[in-house]
Amino acid sequence: MHVIRRQVANIDVKQETPVDHGEIICFSIYSGSQADFGSGKSCIWVDVLDGGRSVLLEFAPFFEDPSIKKVWHNYSFDSHVIENYGIKLSGFHADTMHLARLFDSSRRADGGYSLEALSSDSRIICSEQSPTVDDFNMGKISIKTIFGKKKVKKDGCEGKLITIAPMEVLQREERVPWICYSALDSISTLKLFVSLKKKLQAKAWNLDGETAGTMYDFYEKYWRPFGFLLVKMESEGMLVDRAYLSEVEKLAISEQKIAADRFRNWASKYCQDAKYMNVGSDTQLRQLFFGGTTNRKDLNESLDVSKTFKVLNTENVIEEGKKTPSKYRNITLHSLGVDMQTDKYTASGWPSVSGDVLKSFAGKVSTEHIYLMGDNGEVSPDHTLQDNEGGEATSVVSDKIDTSAYGTAYEAFGGLDEGMEACHAIAALCEVCSIDSLISNFILPLQGDHISGKSQRIHCSLNINTETGRLSARRPNLQNQPALEKDRYKIRQAFIADPGNSLIVADYGQLELRILAHLANCRSMLDAFKAGGDFHSRTAMNMYDHVRAAVEEKKVLLEWSPQPGEDKPPVPLLKDAFASERRKAKMLNFSIAYGKNCSWALT
Repeated sequence: MHVIRRQVANIDVKQETPVDHGEIICFSIYSGSQADFGSGKSCIWVDVLDGGRSVLLEFAPFFEDPSIKKVWHNYSFDSHVIENYGIKLSGFHADTMHLARLFDSSRRADGGYSLEALSSDSRIICSEQSPTVDDFNMGKISIKTIFGKKKVKKDGCEGKLITIAPMEVLQREERVPWICYSALDSISTLKLFVSLKKKLQAKAWNLDGETAGTMYDFYEKYWRPFGFLLVKMESEGMLVDRAYLSEVEKLAISEQKIAADRFRNWASKYCQDAKYMNVGSDTQLRQLFFGGTTNRKDLNESLDVSKTFKVLNTENVIEEGKKTPSKYRNITLHSLGVDMQTDKYTASGWPSVSGDVLKSFAGKVSTEHIYLMGDNGEVSPDHTLQDNEGGEATSVVSDKIDTSAYGTAYEAFGGLDEGMEACHAIAALCEVCSIDSLISNFILPLQGDHISGKSQRIHCSLNINTETGRLSARRPNLQNQPALEKDRYKIRQAFIADPGNSLIVADYGQLELRILAHLANCRSMLDAFKAGGDFHSRTAMNMYDHVRAAVEEKKVLLEWSPQPGEDKPPVPLLKDAFASERRKAKMLNFSIAYGKNCSWALT
């Protein structure tokens, strides 16, 4: 049994994929107390920092030999950084991170699965010593504890901030303690492996009411090959069309600017300097919507009636007393002059300007208004007013427009055209936020070199260290791409196959609930699945009379399967028209599946 631990420099582990990133500066191999690497030494430490690539490659036969059993802690990361050198790892025997997850799935909130946390936990490490592991009673000690130094202030005194020199510097300048620190990693990992193996062997693996073996048997049969497969999937990566994403980015930025300008132009009718405000600043938005409002927690505090802010001088305005435009300029914002009501507040007691609050102001109005407005931010006259027989302009709001879709801003601004304009303008502000989320969370990250290798394929990290037992993905989170109905820029189309190949997309339809229906032999659930349609939508229909009425009157569909040439359903889907009701139905369905009962006052 051989444990390998490595130290890697030149990589931001929180941001970058280890595929084609990072440089191994040293590694250690520990094969147990009975191994002898010479002079009675049971652990070998190898320096590959300064021109040591050839030394690392000397170990290629060891790394590539499938008959040599190797134990790792975080095999995924180690595999990628070693294979960056052209070495093809083989002989994967165990990952102590996966073993720990199998033993205790709730550690994420109780220390986590780091080597330091696990090897220092008396509940994990066996008290009795193993004859195969050297007698080390300590677990892994953090690099900060050993090498951290307090930052010196300008006056020469030590500050509270603790800094750590780069790893390559520590290896050169703190050589002896660094070697001990690095070697202890592999010793601690083998001790952790032995302890976890014993604990899992003591746990029965029950299958269909019978004992199928131990949980370590389960690991060997299922989790070890599964963990190996996940690493191969990470290494393969996913091809994305960067040229397509680049064009999408330009479109998104353009539409975001249009939406921001629509809001600013409208707001400047009530507050002149709002035309230059930063619409992404919560502080400025709060001043605009709630200027002068009293703090909910401290009645002695209030927002200023008007306040000066420093913003980018995008208009190149030359301020009084200056000869050239400065990078920044001052603007003064005050309240819009209406009473905007909200029941949502920040932790500090100020009115919230979160996305939910802004959406409640705007309502469920169409965002097409953004492209119908005139340059002054008002809704185009063609869409608000018409001449009556006497030649006077009259509002068509009350006659032809269903005002129930408008939010609270409609009444706050007096209704009719002014109320409509307010709702549409604030909806444009919501669009700014929505587009910004798509740009920052999806469009830009998928183009980043930090998550891609030399082949330009992106490589995420797949993890089974979740309490729910589901897989999770990070750097980037490929499981969190925009939902089909919200993918306004068709970001999903950026995922492509190599020329000559096909990309097949498959998705289970509410798999968990289908399994539950089968195992419980629940007649109502089975009937619902046989009837077809979205299960949560069907539950919502049974919960709410108005939703059922809409379905029966064929105003909405439970589900829609597009045919060739069709790009949208003939009427809205229930999940879109009654999103709130369906969300509550979904919550109910899963809460019952995961243990909700009559003690929760559920009827």
